[in-house]
Amino acid sequence: MKLEQRLSQTVGLRRAASTIFALVAVVPLLAVLPLLHSAGLLATTHTQVALLLAIVLALLGFVILRRLTDEVAKLAEGLTQPPASAEAPASTAMVPGLGRVTEIGQIGDAFGRMLGDLRLSTDRLEDLVFKLSTLNEVVELASRIPQLQDLLSLVLERTMRTVRATIGSIMLLDHDRKLLRVVAARGLPEGVVGHAEVAVGEGVAGKVVQIGEPILVEDISADPRFGKANEPKYGSGAFMCLPVRVDDRIIGVVNLAKAAAAPPSPAFSPTDLQFLNTLMTHIAYAVDNARLLEEAQLSTNRLRRAMEDLRTTQTRVVEGETLRAVGQMASGMAHHVNNLLAVISGRVQLLLARVPPPEIRRPLEVVQRATFDAADVVRRVLGFTAVQPSSAAAAPIDLNDIVREVVELTRPRWRDEAQMRSLTIEVTVEAGTVPHVAGDASALREVTMNLLFNAIDALKEGGTVRIATWAADDWVYCAVADTGVGMSDEVRRRALEPFFTTKGPQGTGLGLSVAHGIVQRHRGELSLKPNEGGGTVVTMRLPQASSLATGHEAAPTPAGPPLRILVIDDEVTVREALTDTLVDEGHTVVQAVSGRDGLARLAAGVAVDVVVTDLGMPEMTGWDVARAVRTQHPGLPVGLVTGWAVALEMSPDERRGVDFIIAKPYTVEALRAALGGLQPRG
Repeated sequence: MKLEQRLSQTVGLRRAASTIFALVAVVPLLAVLPLLHSAGLLATTHTQVALLLAIVLALLGFVILRRLTDEVAKLAEGLTQPPASAEAPASTAMVPGLGRVTEIGQIGDAFGRMLGDLRLSTDRLEDLVFKLSTLNEVVELASRIPQLQDLLSLVLERTMRTVRATIGSIMLLDHDRKLLRVVAARGLPEGVVGHAEVAVGEGVAGKVVQIGEPILVEDISADPRFGKANEPKYGSGAFMCLPVRVDDRIIGVVNLAKAAAAPPSPAFSPTDLQFLNTLMTHIAYAVDNARLLEEAQLSTNRLRRAMEDLRTTQTRVVEGETLRAVGQMASGMAHHVNNLLAVISGRVQLLLARVPPPEIRRPLEVVQRATFDAADVVRRVLGFTAVQPSSAAAAPIDLNDIVREVVELTRPRWRDEAQMRSLTIEVTVEAGTVPHVAGDASALREVTMNLLFNAIDALKEGGTVRIATWAADDWVYCAVADTGVGMSDEVRRRALEPFFTTKGPQGTGLGLSVAHGIVQRHRGELSLKPNEGGGTVVTMRLPQASSLATGHEAAPTPAGPPLRILVIDDEVTVREALTDTLVDEGHTVVQAVSGRDGLARLAAGVAVDVVVTDLGMPEMTGWDVARAVRTQHPGLPVGLVTGWAVALEMSPDERRGVDFIIAKPYTVEALRAALGGLQPRG
């Protein structure tokens, strides 16, 4: 028992080394001495010298071994941490025959801790690499997803997977109502998306929007802010809410919830917070661009419905009214249509100014071009009975570009709608080398589009439409040929007459007659003939542009100095679109919801360099505002931005009452031209 107790005792490395030395060197030497004595060899000189050398070597070896063990002991002391208390001694290691050696155990513990630290570092590195790869993936995918809902769902799914959240949502801010609305959610009950709302300043999400900083809650169940009846329920555990920011403007928040971690470790690590902040910085611009694109598409749909209403109104009056009556009926809607066009145009120009990816830029350019074409349509409807030449300034036009744009604009009609009716319609373009023609691009685009729509309507069972351009004898030709039902001789003779139609109640009989009038105002001709093999060929012939008309286009108008501008408009969407455009140009804008509100701001001492007001407003029109500004604030410039066709109807006195007039939909070039000559008033 005593031997077992001695072997189980803890010994130091130095003592263990002394014991080993005694067993290896001293004991064998002592065992040899009796043998030498019995053999009578101890008295010889050789034996005594040998024993002396053995003792010297043994002592030298002991000194070396002791110094070596001292260094090992110091290494063990340096690797180990002092114990937390006297009740927690350092670990030791069992050595057979010696017991437990303290320093060897300390070295083992130190290497064990180093291995644990290495595992933790490896885990953190793997987590960081995973977060970086997710960040790169989300940013890359966000640039290719223009649809807002798809983009939000992708961002939320990847974010929750990366930080291991169990419940999450994205809320976007309605700036007009000062409300946050859930637009994407995972792990929440059905019906939350689109219905759950939180006011700015209320709850955690509302507070984040108010202060502009993220909020972390370690225990949801203990926080009273999660007891609101109309807020989403995030269960129990930890919760984080981060703002989604574009520059200094907050557009929404991201909410994430997960099970609480064991103390003292937080549920959301600093690495999670850094990843989320970086991701939101990159994603915010993509979300904002997608939202602006969606607003532009919604405005486009409203415009389409307005245009359909306009066509319906036109259809109801053409049978019993003159062309002048049609123009008078349409003029009442022009202001509202132009307001919608101004919103679309302003938002699209802002999106284009941000240099979006090519796959988004191309549709935006198509929307912008269609918007200005629609504005020209409205203007032509207002002056529908006019027979004078086109009032638009003649510009050099490439007819091939017109054809390509019309084919692209009408693709949903001749491809998508035809496929829905199980029809196959093919449109081919045979563009020749043609010189420019002089005229109005939007008017010629309307003619080409009308001819293409007529050709598509003739393809009852599907078929082919061929559009060809060529030049001959100082003329430029564009022919639209279809393989449809064709026209009889009588129909071809009357096709260009107003109100003549073969389409029944859905046709107005004005399409070809309007196109014919536009071509005539461009000093051209429109002719119809049968197509070989069936169908009809409609040919437009236009004179080549003179060398003067094909000169270089004027350089873009440079932006003027930054101004302080008071914008007055009762239409919120129009006012905000104009404000965003002016701010993007570097100006400072003060908004007013009515003429009285604008004059009250001026009377209160708001310093501005120019007043820009809408014309048609309740209680106080733009003319009333201009007269009041002239009287109360002499020398302060005033301009009109209007959707009414007033420029051609103004008297000289009215024209002198304002400094400039900009028609809706406005362009950045028009704004620059109007404001470029103004200077800050100090």
